[in-house]
Amino acid sequence: MRGIAARRRRDGATTWAAGVLQDMRAAWRRMIRAPGFTSLAIISIAIGVGGNTAFFALVDALLLRPLPYQDPDELVDIRLTGPDDAFGNFSYPTFRELEEATTSVFDGVAGAMFNMVNLGDDTGRRDLVNELVAGPYFQVLGVGAQLGRVFDPGEGIARGADPIVVLSDSYWRRAFGADPGVVGRTVSLNGFAYTIIGVAQADFTGVFPWLQPDIWAHASMSDQISLLGPGSLDRRGQESFMVKGRLADGVTLADAETVVGTFARNLIASHGDRYLGRRIQTTPTLGSPVHPALDGIVLCAAAVVMAVVSLVLLIACINLAGFLLARAEARRREVAVRLALGAQRGRLIRNLLTETTMLALLGGIAGVLLSVFLVDLMLSIQLPLPQPLKVDARLNLTVVLFGLGLSLLAGLALGLVPALRSTQPDVSSTLKDERAGGIGRTAKLRSALVVGQVAGAAVLLVAAGLFTRSLITTRRIDPGFGYHPAAIVWIEPATGRTPGERRDFYGTYLERVAALPGVVAAGIVTILPLDGTATSTISVTVPGVNPPPGFDYHEVDLAGVGGDYFDAVGIPLVAGRFFDARDTGGSAPVAVVSETMAARFWPGQEAVGRSYTIFDGTEVRVVGVAGDTRVRSLSEAPRPLVYAPMEQMPNIHGRVVARTAGEPAPLVPAMLEVARDLDPSVITINTKTMQQHLSFMLIPARVSAITLGLMGALALLLAAIGLYGIVAHSVVARRRELGIRMSIGAEPDRLVVLVLGIALKLVFFGLAIGLALATVLSLLIQGSLHGVGSFDPVTFAAVTVVLTVALATAAYLPARRASRVDPVDVLKEA
Repeated sequence: MRGIAARRRRDGATTWAAGVLQDMRAAWRRMIRAPGFTSLAIISIAIGVGGNTAFFALVDALLLRPLPYQDPDELVDIRLTGPDDAFGNFSYPTFRELEEATTSVFDGVAGAMFNMVNLGDDTGRRDLVNELVAGPYFQVLGVGAQLGRVFDPGEGIARGADPIVVLSDSYWRRAFGADPGVVGRTVSLNGFAYTIIGVAQADFTGVFPWLQPDIWAHASMSDQISLLGPGSLDRRGQESFMVKGRLADGVTLADAETVVGTFARNLIASHGDRYLGRRIQTTPTLGSPVHPALDGIVLCAAAVVMAVVSLVLLIACINLAGFLLARAEARRREVAVRLALGAQRGRLIRNLLTETTMLALLGGIAGVLLSVFLVDLMLSIQLPLPQPLKVDARLNLTVVLFGLGLSLLAGLALGLVPALRSTQPDVSSTLKDERAGGIGRTAKLRSALVVGQVAGAAVLLVAAGLFTRSLITTRRIDPGFGYHPAAIVWIEPATGRTPGERRDFYGTYLERVAALPGVVAAGIVTILPLDGTATSTISVTVPGVNPPPGFDYHEVDLAGVGGDYFDAVGIPLVAGRFFDARDTGGSAPVAVVSETMAARFWPGQEAVGRSYTIFDGTEVRVVGVAGDTRVRSLSEAPRPLVYAPMEQMPNIHGRVVARTAGEPAPLVPAMLEVARDLDPSVITINTKTMQQHLSFMLIPARVSAITLGLMGALALLLAAIGLYGIVAHSVVARRRELGIRMSIGAEPDRLVVLVLGIALKLVFFGLAIGLALATVLSLLIQGSLHGVGSFDPVTFAAVTVVLTVALATAAYLPARRASRVDPVDVLKEA
């Protein structure tokens, strides 16, 4: 009996498989016989799946892939936050104090700072991204070497004692051809010899994964290779180290927070105003997939983008549902005949679902291929960043399965309802029904789907229009500087020079740059306004002006400047004077303040000649007032800003700005050549024009406008395809009616108007719903827009016109067939 049962199961499985293959062959033949329907269905699902798969590939690359650390659940990020809870790094002295104070709760604490070094070898010179690390970095992260070894915990403590480096896998392959004999070789970094001791494991990209460092070196070698120059490790105000700790066995996050909190209180007590109002946070590393300073922004942007592309997929599904309903309605008589002849309903449903699933999978394959193009398109967008981001969003098995799974799910979900409706067992009424594909409930449902498509497209296009208008408005904001064409070069001398030598280098460099043909003025600044990647502040007290509640000082923005900086960037002098030869390192400390700072601290008074005191007790006299600039963002109100002369700052470094009478881009190579003549090992961190610099603050608006514009265009295309298909089906379904109308004298053009009028009613109804929803949306996103009201008439009018024209054209093309119906052929068919 068991053998008989097993044989029956095998026979049943064989029969079922044979039936599925038969259904697939039949579905394929039907798809080939209806190329128009098949093409529209595949294109619709490909657009929706392609957009979702492309953005999923980016989300997967940035947020979902496992962190390349051992037991990442034991790692925590330790953050020194500011008064506004903004993410902050540690200085090297503070890091070492933290390391000593937390041995009871951490097996190790590691720090890393971004750096760039100059590599010199037989192939020439080039700049490399690297991380300077402190503490048992690799041991804390649980990262090993695939070749050689990584740093030992006992190394990197004594200053200048460990000139060794570990290579990244990508740099090892790129520069050394994956040579296994690379261990023991030396490389020249900033003119100093360093020994390669190993190659890190292949998947490790450091704690700054978007930058993918080429090498790792000890922070103890900073005097030789740090961009910040000799002595930078000793400066408590140089907060550059991102810190992670590994919890000791049996220690909870709460235990670590208690110990770190005690350390924070002692730090504030020891160093007074420098850390007043600041605190140290300890959070799980797994909760920070990108970077603590960027996680909130990235996660929010990812959620918004996925919501947008999901809406596009929904529109694509609505499109396909409309096509399937129309096809199912057209086949109801065929299905009714098969049911009348004894066909099983379940067998017919499987037959119909097989065709739908095949369509969806073909659309999914096309969508996955489309996603490759979309990802390349998005990554090719040139953003004005100091360093290009390196995102590995290549197609992988996870992304492919996501795209195909999404299409399969859509095919099954969308095919079930039409399959059930077309196989309803009421055979007699269906066979008597002469209005198959007419104006019954199915036709009304298809009309509702078209309305939904139009409404969704309207919402996306309005959102794209609002962000585009906001981008245009933001471009018109007066930043207070950058009125003239200028070239910007960020360079650092790389030979471990003393502060005096660095000052001499920049002084000579500015003189030579100013002498270049076409240069009007040249200056240097530590941080340009609207830099976006860094801020610099200073604590000051002003006689007669009370600090904010809870503080003993005022926090104002700071920029160190040298040369003819103000003239180079176009900042006007309002009162007093700018810096000159009188302001040297040995003279009394002076400053130039912005108009806003003058108005806030000396309202109604002459600011020139007044003074303030910085955190170390030094009194600084104001010698000039400069015009306001936007400091941190274009949309902010002017902020108090202090300019200090470079000659009076402890360390000189920054961006050199050269204002030119002509095009600035050709000036950049000449400026770099001058720098290399002065110092062959000089490091080039970034080069750009002033226009590119000002574009940096427009990145969020640009990305929003481009993303929503692309998705809006896809939604419009889908809506047009859907309306085209519905109107085309309507013309075919009403062919007999149209032929009879023409036989009794109806004009062909009037038939076109009749069909087109029905389609336009759906368009206007969907447009009305879409604009109403878009109005609500504009209120929700008002905080992200600049200079654009919650109801922008220009945007709403433009979307109305674009949608109406595009969809009217899509409806008109199949509607023309109504004028070509031959009444004689129709009456013969009847």
